[in-house]
Amino acid sequence: MVGGAVVAAVAILVAVVIALASGGPTSSHGCIYATVPAATGAQELSQCGAVAASTCASVRAPGAYTHQAAQVIAGECRKAGLRVGP
Repeated sequence: MVGGAVVAAVAILVAVVIALASGGPTSSHGCIYATVPAATGAQELSQCGAVAASTCASVRAPGAYTHQAAQVIAGECRKAGLRVGP
């Protein structure tokens, strides 16, 4: 019975370590991954190539995004090496 508890504890510890070690996608090499805050929760943004470049170029356009969302996306654009628009 004690052996079963030890095996279960080790299995849980291994699962937690794997979950913490395997993070989600990150922005790099022309791809942006962002979690954008919204009034009803959050929205995940995952784009690459021309679509990501277009988003980054227009992120600060009037009405495109809220100020907070634009800041998050612009930061991810910079991490991806994409130009952030005016």
